[in-house]
Amino acid sequence: MEINLLDTLREHYCASLHVFNYPGGMGQLGSPEWRNKRDELNRTLISDATRLRASGRLDLIFCVVYDDFLLVETAKQLQALGAPMVNYHVDMAFQWYRVIRTAPYFDVMAVAQSTNAMHLQRYNPNIEWIPMAANPQFYHARAMKVSSYQYTASFVGSCDPYRRGHVATCLRTGVLPTVFGRGWELAFPAPYQFPWDAYKIAHDLRYYALPRWRAEGLESFTGPLKRKLSRRLPLQRLDGPEFRPPCSDETLPEIFRSSQINLGFSDIGWDQGNPPLTSKIRQCRLRDFEVPMSGGFYLVQQAPDHEVHYEIGKEIETWSEPDELADKVVYYSKNKQAAERIREAGLKRALVSHTWQHRFNQLFNRLRTMKCLS
Repeated sequence: MEINLLDTLREHYCASLHVFNYPGGMGQLGSPEWRNKRDELNRTLISDATRLRASGRLDLIFCVVYDDFLLVETAKQLQALGAPMVNYHVDMAFQWYRVIRTAPYFDVMAVAQSTNAMHLQRYNPNIEWIPMAANPQFYHARAMKVSSYQYTASFVGSCDPYRRGHVATCLRTGVLPTVFGRGWELAFPAPYQFPWDAYKIAHDLRYYALPRWRAEGLESFTGPLKRKLSRRLPLQRLDGPEFRPPCSDETLPEIFRSSQINLGFSDIGWDQGNPPLTSKIRQCRLRDFEVPMSGGFYLVQQAPDHEVHYEIGKEIETWSEPDELADKVVYYSKNKQAAERIREAGLKRALVSHTWQHRFNQLFNRLRTMKCLS
Protein backbone atom coordinates (compact mmCIF):
# COMPACT_ATOMS: atom_id res chain seq x y z
CA MET A 1 0.00 0.00 0.00
CA GLU A 2 2.66 2.50 1.06
CA ILE A 3 5.28 1.66 -1.58
CA ASN A 4 2.99 1.37 -4.57
CA LEU A 5 -0.20 3.41 -4.12
CA LEU A 6 0.50 6.05 -1.49
CA ASP A 7 4.02 7.02 -2.61
CA THR A 8 2.75 7.45 -6.18
CA LEU A 9 -0.20 9.60 -5.09
CA ARG A 10 2.06 11.80 -2.97
CA GLU A 11 4.71 12.25 -5.66
CA HIS A 12 2.52 12.90 -8.68
CA TYR A 13 -0.98 13.95 -7.66
CA CYS A 14 -1.58 15.12 -4.08
CA ALA A 15 -0.43 18.30 -2.39
CA SER A 16 -1.99 16.82 0.75
CA LEU A 17 -2.89 13.16 1.28
CA HIS A 18 -4.93 12.04 4.28
CA VAL A 19 -4.48 8.30 4.91
CA PHE A 20 -7.04 6.32 6.92
CA ASN A 21 -5.64 2.90 7.87
CA TYR A 22 -7.81 0.11 9.22
CA PRO A 23 -7.26 -3.56 10.16
CA GLY A 24 -8.75 -6.07 7.73
CA GLY A 25 -11.28 -7.91 9.87
CA MET A 26 -12.45 -10.33 7.17
CA GLY A 27 -11.87 -13.34 9.41
CA GLN A 28 -13.09 -11.66 12.59
CA LEU A 29 -16.78 -10.93 11.97
CA GLY A 30 -17.78 -13.37 14.72
CA SER A 31 -16.03 -11.23 17.35
CA PRO A 32 -18.28 -8.66 19.06
CA GLU A 33 -15.11 -6.77 20.06
CA TRP A 34 -14.07 -6.50 16.43
CA ARG A 35 -17.52 -5.39 15.29
CA ASN A 36 -17.57 -2.66 17.94
CA LYS A 37 -14.12 -1.53 16.86
CA ARG A 38 -15.20 -1.58 13.20
CA ASP A 39 -18.24 0.59 14.02
CA GLU A 40 -16.07 3.06 15.89
CA LEU A 41 -13.57 3.23 13.03
CA ASN A 42 -16.38 3.84 10.53
CA ARG A 43 -17.58 6.78 12.64
CA THR A 44 -14.02 8.13 12.69
CA LEU A 45 -13.78 7.79 8.92
CA ILE A 46 -16.96 9.81 8.44
CA SER A 47 -15.73 12.44 10.90
CA ASP A 48 -12.36 12.77 9.13
CA ALA A 49 -13.94 13.05 5.68
CA THR A 50 -16.51 15.60 6.89
CA ARG A 51 -13.77 17.72 8.45
CA LEU A 52 -11.70 17.64 5.25
CA ARG A 53 -14.75 18.59 3.20
CA ALA A 54 -15.55 21.53 5.46
CA SER A 55 -11.99 22.85 5.03
CA GLY A 56 -12.14 22.51 1.24
CA ARG A 57 -9.54 19.72 1.13
CA LEU A 58 -11.63 16.72 0.02
CA ASP A 59 -11.19 16.25 -3.74
CA LEU A 60 -11.26 12.46 -3.96
CA ILE A 61 -12.04 9.45 -1.76
CA PHE A 62 -9.90 6.52 -2.93
CA CYS A 63 -10.50 3.23 -1.11
CA VAL A 64 -9.08 -0.26 -1.04
CA VAL A 65 -11.78 -1.78 1.11
CA TYR A 66 -14.21 -4.70 1.43
CA ASP A 67 -17.72 -4.56 2.87
CA ASP A 68 -16.37 -6.50 5.86
CA PHE A 69 -15.05 -3.15 7.08
CA LEU A 70 -16.94 -0.42 5.20
CA LEU A 71 -20.55 -0.30 6.36
CA VAL A 72 -23.34 0.52 3.92
CA GLU A 73 -24.46 3.50 5.99
CA THR A 74 -20.87 4.81 5.99
CA ALA A 75 -20.71 4.54 2.20
CA LYS A 76 -23.97 6.49 1.93
CA GLN A 77 -22.69 9.28 4.18
CA LEU A 78 -19.39 9.49 2.33
CA GLN A 79 -21.23 9.73 -0.99
CA ALA A 80 -23.35 12.58 0.40
CA LEU A 81 -20.17 14.68 0.86
CA GLY A 82 -20.02 15.11 -2.92
CA ALA A 83 -16.41 14.10 -3.57
CA PRO A 84 -15.68 11.48 -6.28
CA MET A 85 -15.41 7.99 -4.76
CA VAL A 86 -13.35 5.07 -6.10
CA ASN A 87 -12.90 1.59 -4.65
CA TYR A 88 -9.97 -0.49 -5.94
CA HIS A 89 -10.66 -4.23 -5.80
CA VAL A 90 -7.49 -6.35 -6.01
CA ASP A 91 -8.81 -9.95 -5.73
CA MET A 92 -11.44 -10.36 -8.42
CA ALA A 93 -10.83 -14.10 -8.86
CA PHE A 94 -11.78 -15.25 -5.37
CA GLN A 95 -13.33 -12.28 -3.50
CA TRP A 96 -15.15 -10.32 -6.22
CA TYR A 97 -18.44 -10.37 -4.29
CA ARG A 98 -17.12 -8.86 -1.05
CA VAL A 99 -17.79 -5.31 -2.30
CA ILE A 100 -21.30 -5.66 -3.73
CA ARG A 101 -23.13 -4.09 -0.78
CA THR A 102 -21.28 -0.75 -0.98
CA ALA A 103 -20.49 -0.81 -4.73
CA PRO A 104 -23.57 1.30 -5.70
CA TYR A 105 -22.23 4.28 -3.73
CA PHE A 106 -18.91 4.58 -5.60
CA ASP A 107 -18.51 6.57 -8.81
CA VAL A 108 -16.05 3.97 -10.16
CA MET A 109 -15.26 0.44 -9.13
CA ALA A 110 -11.65 -0.11 -10.23
CA VAL A 111 -10.67 -3.78 -10.60
CA ALA A 112 -7.15 -5.18 -10.74
CA GLN A 113 -8.23 -8.24 -12.77
CA SER A 114 -10.87 -8.52 -15.49
CA THR A 115 -12.07 -11.86 -14.09
CA ASN A 116 -15.67 -11.66 -12.77
CA ALA A 117 -15.99 -7.98 -13.72
CA MET A 118 -19.26 -8.76 -15.51
CA HIS A 119 -20.73 -10.06 -12.24
CA LEU A 120 -19.68 -6.96 -10.31
CA GLN A 121 -21.22 -4.78 -13.03
CA ARG A 122 -24.70 -5.77 -11.79
CA TYR A 123 -24.02 -3.64 -8.70
CA ASN A 124 -22.15 -0.76 -10.33
CA PRO A 125 -22.01 -0.28 -14.13
CA ASN A 126 -18.91 1.94 -13.89
CA ILE A 127 -16.18 -0.70 -13.86
CA GLU A 128 -12.66 0.33 -14.84
CA TRP A 129 -9.94 -2.27 -15.32
CA ILE A 130 -6.85 -0.89 -13.55
CA PRO A 131 -4.24 -3.68 -13.49
CA MET A 132 -1.64 -3.75 -10.76
CA ALA A 133 1.74 -2.17 -11.43
CA ALA A 134 4.99 -1.31 -9.64
CA ASN A 135 6.66 1.85 -8.41
CA PRO A 136 9.96 2.37 -10.28
CA GLN A 137 11.24 4.78 -7.60
CA PHE A 138 11.27 1.80 -5.25
CA TYR A 139 11.77 -1.41 -7.25
CA HIS A 140 13.91 -0.17 -10.13
CA ALA A 141 15.97 2.23 -8.03
CA ARG A 142 16.81 -0.40 -5.38
CA ALA A 143 17.71 -3.27 -7.74
CA MET A 144 21.33 -2.78 -8.69
CA LYS A 145 22.80 -4.90 -11.48
CA VAL A 146 24.55 -7.96 -10.05
CA SER A 147 27.75 -9.59 -11.26
CA SER A 148 26.58 -13.07 -10.22
CA TYR A 149 23.34 -14.63 -9.07
CA GLN A 150 22.83 -15.36 -5.40
CA TYR A 151 19.94 -17.78 -6.05
CA THR A 152 19.44 -20.18 -8.94
CA ALA A 153 15.67 -20.01 -8.35
CA SER A 154 13.61 -18.29 -5.71
CA PHE A 155 10.01 -17.85 -4.65
CA VAL A 156 8.62 -15.18 -2.32
CA GLY A 157 5.25 -15.95 -0.75
CA SER A 158 3.36 -17.92 1.86
CA CYS A 159 2.98 -21.68 1.64
CA ASP A 160 -0.16 -23.40 0.46
CA PRO A 161 -0.42 -27.07 -0.62
CA TYR A 162 -0.64 -26.15 -4.31
CA ARG A 163 2.52 -24.05 -4.30
CA ARG A 164 4.26 -26.71 -2.25
CA GLY A 165 3.49 -29.29 -4.93
CA HIS A 166 5.04 -27.14 -7.66
CA VAL A 167 8.15 -26.43 -5.61
CA ALA A 168 8.47 -30.23 -5.41
CA THR A 169 8.33 -30.24 -9.23
CA CYS A 170 11.40 -27.98 -9.29
CA LEU A 171 13.22 -30.31 -6.89
CA ARG A 172 12.79 -33.21 -9.33
CA THR A 173 14.82 -31.23 -11.87
CA GLY A 174 17.73 -30.91 -9.47
CA VAL A 175 17.18 -27.16 -9.01
CA LEU A 176 16.85 -26.30 -5.32
CA PRO A 177 14.82 -23.09 -4.89
CA THR A 178 15.26 -20.65 -2.05
CA VAL A 179 11.82 -19.93 -0.59
CA PHE A 180 10.90 -16.87 1.50
CA GLY A 181 7.61 -16.94 3.38
CA ARG A 182 5.37 -18.34 6.10
CA GLY A 183 4.36 -21.96 6.58
CA TRP A 184 6.95 -23.77 4.48
CA GLU A 185 8.61 -25.66 7.31
CA LEU A 186 6.42 -28.22 9.04
CA ALA A 187 7.28 -26.73 12.43
CA PHE A 188 5.55 -23.49 11.43
CA PRO A 189 1.75 -23.10 11.69
CA ALA A 190 0.10 -23.27 8.29
CA PRO A 191 -0.79 -19.75 7.08
CA TYR A 192 -4.33 -18.55 6.44
CA GLN A 193 -6.03 -20.96 8.85
CA PHE A 194 -9.38 -19.51 9.91
CA PRO A 195 -11.71 -21.16 12.42
CA TRP A 196 -15.30 -21.92 11.50
CA ASP A 197 -17.26 -18.81 12.43
CA ALA A 198 -21.03 -19.20 12.75
CA TYR A 199 -21.63 -15.44 12.61
CA LYS A 200 -19.51 -15.01 9.47
CA ILE A 201 -21.12 -18.03 7.78
CA ALA A 202 -24.59 -16.61 8.48
CA HIS A 203 -23.45 -13.15 7.32
CA ASP A 204 -22.01 -14.46 4.04
CA LEU A 205 -25.02 -16.67 3.33
CA ARG A 206 -27.35 -13.72 3.86
CA TYR A 207 -25.54 -11.24 1.65
CA TYR A 208 -23.45 -13.27 -0.81
CA ALA A 209 -24.96 -16.74 -1.31
CA LEU A 210 -27.47 -15.79 -4.02
CA PRO A 211 -25.14 -13.43 -5.95
CA ARG A 212 -22.40 -16.06 -5.93
CA TRP A 213 -24.80 -18.82 -6.99
CA ARG A 214 -25.97 -16.74 -9.95
CA ALA A 215 -22.38 -16.07 -11.01
CA GLU A 216 -20.52 -19.27 -10.08
CA GLY A 217 -23.13 -22.00 -9.68
CA LEU A 218 -22.21 -25.00 -7.53
CA GLU A 219 -18.57 -23.88 -7.36
CA SER A 220 -19.67 -21.02 -5.08
CA PHE A 221 -20.20 -23.64 -2.34
CA THR A 222 -17.70 -26.37 -3.19
CA GLY A 223 -14.75 -24.02 -3.85
CA PRO A 224 -14.58 -22.43 -0.39
CA LEU A 225 -15.06 -25.83 1.28
CA LYS A 226 -12.22 -27.38 -0.71
CA ARG A 227 -9.91 -24.46 0.07
CA LYS A 228 -10.65 -24.61 3.79
CA LEU A 229 -10.29 -28.39 4.00
CA SER A 230 -7.07 -28.40 1.96
CA ARG A 231 -5.40 -26.20 4.57
CA ARG A 232 -6.05 -28.85 7.21
CA LEU A 233 -4.37 -31.68 5.32
CA PRO A 234 -0.95 -32.80 6.57
CA LEU A 235 1.90 -31.46 4.45
CA GLN A 236 4.53 -33.77 2.99
CA ARG A 237 8.06 -32.95 3.99
CA LEU A 238 10.15 -31.17 1.36
CA ASP A 239 13.87 -31.80 1.57
CA GLY A 240 16.18 -29.69 -0.54
CA PRO A 241 14.88 -26.12 -0.69
CA GLU A 242 16.31 -23.51 1.61
CA PHE A 243 13.36 -22.15 3.58
CA ARG A 244 13.76 -18.64 4.92
CA PRO A 245 11.44 -16.44 7.00
CA PRO A 246 9.27 -13.82 5.28
CA CYS A 247 11.42 -11.05 3.84
CA SER A 248 10.85 -7.34 4.29
CA ASP A 249 9.54 -5.16 1.47
CA GLU A 250 12.88 -3.36 1.35
CA THR A 251 14.73 -6.57 0.39
CA LEU A 252 12.36 -7.59 -2.44
CA PRO A 253 14.09 -5.78 -5.34
CA GLU A 254 17.48 -7.26 -4.41
CA ILE A 255 16.05 -10.79 -4.16
CA PHE A 256 14.30 -10.47 -7.53
CA ARG A 257 17.39 -9.07 -9.28
CA SER A 258 19.84 -11.55 -7.73
CA SER A 259 17.72 -14.62 -8.62
CA GLN A 260 18.48 -16.30 -11.92
CA ILE A 261 14.85 -17.48 -12.00
CA ASN A 262 11.95 -15.92 -10.08
CA LEU A 263 9.07 -18.38 -9.78
CA GLY A 264 5.43 -17.26 -9.88
CA PHE A 265 2.14 -19.08 -9.20
CA SER A 266 -1.12 -17.58 -10.48
CA ASP A 267 -3.53 -20.21 -9.14
CA ILE A 268 -4.61 -21.48 -5.74
CA GLY A 269 -5.18 -25.23 -5.59
CA TRP A 270 -6.36 -27.87 -3.20
CA ASP A 271 -3.43 -30.22 -2.61
CA GLN A 272 0.23 -30.91 -3.29
CA GLY A 273 -0.27 -34.09 -5.33
CA ASN A 274 1.52 -34.98 -8.55
CA PRO A 275 0.23 -32.98 -10.31
CA PRO A 276 -1.32 -30.64 -7.72
CA LEU A 277 -5.09 -30.26 -8.00
CA THR A 278 -5.85 -26.79 -9.35
CA SER A 279 -8.81 -24.44 -8.94
CA LYS A 280 -8.29 -23.31 -12.57
CA ILE A 281 -8.92 -19.72 -11.49
CA ARG A 282 -5.78 -17.81 -12.38
CA GLN A 283 -5.13 -14.12 -11.95
CA CYS A 284 -2.30 -11.64 -12.35
CA ARG A 285 -0.78 -10.47 -9.10
CA LEU A 286 1.34 -7.60 -7.83
CA ARG A 287 4.42 -9.82 -8.16
CA ASP A 288 3.92 -9.90 -11.95
CA PHE A 289 4.98 -6.26 -12.06
CA GLU A 290 7.35 -6.08 -9.09
CA VAL A 291 9.73 -8.72 -10.50
CA PRO A 292 10.23 -7.21 -14.00
CA MET A 293 10.38 -3.68 -12.54
CA SER A 294 13.25 -4.88 -10.34
CA GLY A 295 15.07 -6.28 -13.38
CA GLY A 296 14.32 -9.90 -12.51
CA PHE A 297 13.67 -12.79 -14.89
CA TYR A 298 10.14 -14.03 -14.24
CA LEU A 299 8.83 -17.56 -14.86
CA VAL A 300 5.17 -17.42 -13.89
CA GLN A 301 2.15 -19.67 -14.23
CA GLN A 302 0.13 -18.45 -17.21
CA ALA A 303 -2.93 -16.31 -16.39
CA PRO A 304 -5.42 -14.75 -18.84
CA ASP A 305 -4.09 -11.18 -18.55
CA HIS A 306 -0.38 -11.94 -18.96
CA GLU A 307 -0.55 -11.71 -22.76
CA VAL A 308 -2.13 -8.27 -22.45
CA HIS A 309 0.68 -6.95 -20.26
CA TYR A 310 3.75 -8.64 -21.77
CA GLU A 311 5.09 -10.35 -24.87
CA ILE A 312 5.41 -13.92 -23.61
CA GLY A 313 8.82 -15.51 -24.19
CA LYS A 314 10.42 -12.11 -24.80
CA GLU A 315 9.52 -9.98 -21.74
CA ILE A 316 8.46 -12.65 -19.25
CA GLU A 317 8.19 -16.43 -19.51
CA THR A 318 5.14 -18.50 -18.55
CA TRP A 319 4.25 -22.13 -17.84
CA SER A 320 0.92 -23.97 -17.70
CA GLU A 321 1.57 -27.58 -16.63
CA PRO A 322 4.09 -29.09 -14.17
CA ASP A 323 6.14 -30.71 -16.96
CA GLU A 324 6.44 -27.35 -18.71
CA LEU A 325 7.50 -25.72 -15.44
CA ALA A 326 10.19 -28.38 -14.98
CA ASP A 327 11.44 -28.06 -18.57
CA LYS A 328 11.72 -24.27 -18.38
CA VAL A 329 13.40 -24.28 -14.97
CA VAL A 330 16.07 -26.59 -16.40
CA TYR A 331 16.41 -24.60 -19.64
CA TYR A 332 16.77 -21.15 -18.07
CA SER A 333 19.04 -22.38 -15.28
CA LYS A 334 21.45 -23.55 -17.99
CA ASN A 335 20.91 -20.70 -20.48
CA LYS A 336 21.70 -17.52 -18.58
CA GLN A 337 21.93 -15.38 -21.70
CA ALA A 338 18.38 -16.29 -22.74
CA ALA A 339 17.11 -15.38 -19.28
CA GLU A 340 19.12 -12.15 -19.34
CA ARG A 341 17.53 -11.05 -22.64
CA ILE A 342 14.07 -11.61 -21.21
CA ARG A 343 14.82 -9.83 -17.94
CA GLU A 344 16.15 -6.76 -19.81
CA ALA A 345 13.11 -6.62 -22.11
CA GLY A 346 10.75 -7.16 -19.19
CA LEU A 347 12.29 -4.25 -17.31
CA LYS A 348 11.86 -1.96 -20.33
CA ARG A 349 8.22 -3.01 -20.70
CA ALA A 350 7.55 -2.41 -16.99
CA LEU A 351 9.06 1.08 -17.10
CA VAL A 352 7.19 2.03 -20.29
CA SER A 353 3.78 0.55 -19.48
CA HIS A 354 3.37 -0.68 -15.92
CA THR A 355 4.00 2.06 -13.37
CA TRP A 356 1.33 3.19 -10.92
CA GLN A 357 1.46 6.60 -12.57
CA HIS A 358 0.18 4.93 -15.75
CA ARG A 359 -2.67 3.37 -13.76
CA PHE A 360 -3.71 6.52 -11.90
CA ASN A 361 -3.61 8.55 -15.13
CA GLN A 362 -6.05 6.05 -16.62
CA LEU A 363 -8.33 6.19 -13.57
CA PHE A 364 -8.37 9.98 -13.39
CA ASN A 365 -9.07 10.24 -17.13
CA ARG A 366 -12.11 8.02 -16.56
CA LEU A 367 -13.31 10.28 -13.74
CA ARG A 368 -12.84 13.37 -15.92
CA THR A 369 -14.80 11.72 -18.72
CA MET A 370 -17.60 11.13 -16.22
CA LYS A 371 -17.20 14.79 -15.13
CA CYS A 372 -16.38 13.68 -11.58
CA LEU A 373 -13.02 15.49 -11.72
CA SER A 374 -12.14 18.79 -13.32
